[in-house]
Amino acid sequence: MVRRALRWMGCLAACWAFGATSHAAEPLSLTEAYGAAGVNNAAISPDGRHVAAVVSGSFGNQVVVIKTDDLSPRTVIESKWVQDGFYRIKKDPSRVRWITSEWLTVDYPFSSEAVDLTGRRVAELGNRAIGRIAWAAPDAPLMLVYNDEDYGSLAVVNVKTREKTAVRFPMSGRLIDWAFDDKANLRAATMANTTFWGDKTTLTYWYKPLASQEWQKIDETGLTDEHWTLMQASSKSDDLVVMSAEGRDTLGVFSYAPLKRQLGELLAGHPKEDIRVVDDDVTAEQYESVVTFGMKPVRYWFDSRMSGLQTAVDQALSQRVNLITGDPKGLLLIYSYGDVDPGRWYLLNAADMTMRLILVARSRVDPVQMRPMEIVSYAAPDGLNIPAYLTRPAGEGPKPTVVMVHGGPAVRDEWSWDPEVQLLATRGYAVFQPQFRGSSGFGKAFQRAGHGQWGLSMQDDITAGVEYLVKQGIADPRRICIYGASYGGYAAVWGLMKTPDLYRCGITLAGVADIEYMLSDWSDTNSNKSLREWQRFVVGDRQRDKTKFDQVSPLKHAQDIRAPLLIAHGDDDKRVPISHAKKLMKALDAQHKSYEWVLLPDEGHGIYYLRSQLKFSNALLEFLDKHIGGGAPPDATKP
Repeated sequence: MVRRALRWMGCLAACWAFGATSHAAEPLSLTEAYGAAGVNNAAISPDGRHVAAVVSGSFGNQVVVIKTDDLSPRTVIESKWVQDGFYRIKKDPSRVRWITSEWLTVDYPFSSEAVDLTGRRVAELGNRAIGRIAWAAPDAPLMLVYNDEDYGSLAVVNVKTREKTAVRFPMSGRLIDWAFDDKANLRAATMANTTFWGDKTTLTYWYKPLASQEWQKIDETGLTDEHWTLMQASSKSDDLVVMSAEGRDTLGVFSYAPLKRQLGELLAGHPKEDIRVVDDDVTAEQYESVVTFGMKPVRYWFDSRMSGLQTAVDQALSQRVNLITGDPKGLLLIYSYGDVDPGRWYLLNAADMTMRLILVARSRVDPVQMRPMEIVSYAAPDGLNIPAYLTRPAGEGPKPTVVMVHGGPAVRDEWSWDPEVQLLATRGYAVFQPQFRGSSGFGKAFQRAGHGQWGLSMQDDITAGVEYLVKQGIADPRRICIYGASYGGYAAVWGLMKTPDLYRCGITLAGVADIEYMLSDWSDTNSNKSLREWQRFVVGDRQRDKTKFDQVSPLKHAQDIRAPLLIAHGDDDKRVPISHAKKLMKALDAQHKSYEWVLLPDEGHGIYYLRSQLKFSNALLEFLDKHIGGGAPPDATKP
């Protein structure tokens, strides 16, 4: 067990362009929030001699390789424009990972390639690199890649010989999950088959035993039934590692005996939080760590030395999430981030326990000026405990408050530096992020409690959170605005209609305007049979549940809105088409209701371009300032 204290050596040469700066207290600017990110990601080589990082520059991203002995940097790849058939596209690196100590993968928007330490291309990999699948064979570095990610076709690339072998199997269906052993043999696969005339999808699980070349079907479930997920196979025994919540509320890691078709021992699990991440090199023989997905992620190591290193790092870098990679007997790379810090990377020498800061994610962001993210909880009307994040501005007393509702809805917010949260909090707004029922990470019972509850108990969870803030003296009841994107946009508009006395204003970005219409529009979800089936399962059936949907439809209750509304939508949104915004505005016009409209050209479901982010954020800040902020009338009352 490692318990020695860390010693600091300070920020040396590799901080050359990323060192944090200090300035007077002032709100986070749009440039600081959404401008070039500085360092996007970084990885340490297997031998610990180099760190590779993707760094944002004025004209795009760069790949920088840093020597760990003297921290000298070298730019090996720069963003450039290339011709692809009739199209001119920007070849902008987005992620780096090591293959060997001499080669690394570089991901671009539509392709991935292997390069050496000078940036020279070694091999074309495919549409996107997934990861290395044969760590036991350093002389034959094999990468699993997507040949075509849209169709899920896989290939194995020998980076040394440039040989690419398509992954083939005799089973019918669409490959959705797989498990290779450490000798690069595909040993298990999950296939999805959907009926031709309907939307019924069946999942079949297949396994190829060590002593046979024949695939055996070991399980079959419906898409909406409880099922397990493949993680890893073994080259030494007929065992699998899977993720499952069978017989428990939260996702855990289990052994699985495919020849017996039986779930085995629980290898890792938490009673209240799902397991979110497991190491890429997990096998049935070696199991290293897991990360739980509660309100703050926590990594648990099963190796005593790594567990001790994690404890030492967490003590030195307290109130942060610290992710460690590298050789526990040599050099390790620590990615450390928190609620007030976008992130920074440290080199840790495990031999003498010295730590050096080498990279900073956003050099213009001063953590001292950011506002901390608290974790709170409250009771819903039916007694269910609802967790939430609360970011308060400086100063005492009730504050103007923005209720920020996440999309999904089967996703969740996370404890981390959030540019939008800090943009608001440093301007005097309290930001409240309720993790209402249906959110992920807190077990299947909590998530299933949100099924069929759009506008109903899910909305009541949000309302109860706002009432909690008012009762606690945190939110000024005269100055509360609700804001969300996608599902959150629906919840924002419906909140103005269902609880009109609660909110002074609302903002919807790429929001759903009507549930029945969502289940029949021209979205990418409705063009996929499996997604249609899943959406009916978790949201409802447009024919069977039409009456219930009408009761919670913003389109059909436009007359009930009394507060100002800001509507924003991208004109190329495939997930929630812009027709939702147009229908909502038409319904508001019919009721002679006023609203503000922001069109985001060329944007899909979210905001990708900086120009759009600046346009929307300026509109958002002006809208809030006008209705609940400094620009609002001093004696403003509820609408």
